[in-house]
Amino acid sequence: MKIQVRKISTAFLSCISRPAGTVVMTLAALVPLGAAAQEVAITHCVGSCPQYRSAVVANNSKVVIHHLYAAGLNSLSRRADWVAYRLTAEAVGVASLLPREWQQDRLARFADISELADLSELEPEEQLPDISTAASEYGGLPTPVVEEQNRVRLAPLTSFAKAPYWSELNNISNMLPMPAPLRLGAWLRLEQSLNALVRDKDQIHVITGPIYYYGKPPGSDILKPGVNLAGYFKIVSADSGTAAFIFPHDLRQTESYCDRQASIAEIEQLTNLDFFPDRRSARSADLSIELGCGQPVSP
Repeated sequence: MKIQVRKISTAFLSCISRPAGTVVMTLAALVPLGAAAQEVAITHCVGSCPQYRSAVVANNSKVVIHHLYAAGLNSLSRRADWVAYRLTAEAVGVASLLPREWQQDRLARFADISELADLSELEPEEQLPDISTAASEYGGLPTPVVEEQNRVRLAPLTSFAKAPYWSELNNISNMLPMPAPLRLGAWLRLEQSLNALVRDKDQIHVITGPIYYYGKPPGSDILKPGVNLAGYFKIVSADSGTAAFIFPHDLRQTESYCDRQASIAEIEQLTNLDFFPDRRSARSADLSIELGCGQPVSP
């Protein structure tokens, strides 16, 4: 992983490099409210990573950078507000035999976030099969869908099964609660489409994360699965343009991800994030067609 610092001003920047090459960054300039500014180019993001529009949230959030993904961790919710990763054809593979034991993100403590949401707080009462055992080309036999909460990896194992650092994706900083119908439905099908599409492209960048209900900012009352989670977003950038999706929390398994296309501005308003702070980005009909969706619906 390479980190290129384009411009550093007097804004505070703290980087702690670990032996394995992972980095935790404290970026006071994530929120563009002061006179000082800086731009940091990170492989997982398109140019600069997402920036918070609220100084309060920015002051309670830190960015951790692993080999395979970067995450904006929120010390209030003890979850990721966003995860960014870069897809390449060489990394995509079959993940059905890879160990899937969740683990603490060891960089969280360096980011002044003593611990992320405890695994016990996010455990469903009934264990459900992981994403690899769903009915898909990536492994396993079909399994019945149960109306029960489960967990999802925001950066999926199938997209990095051939990468040497695939175990990073078991970090709980890469995890959110997600209902099985969504996880095994439109969410999974979009992941499969992206894995297939990247075979014909140099790379694809993805930013994904949670959307919370209005009037209920992240806090201790959202630590249980599904509480205050309104949905999830995914923004895809490729050489052919950008596509964005919003997935409601209660989306049925039979629903198509194409019907969930949205504008980047809409997701920014819902998340209070600026996803492309150093450039303008709009939805692309070309990328939408490549994902099998046809022309995107106008906002």
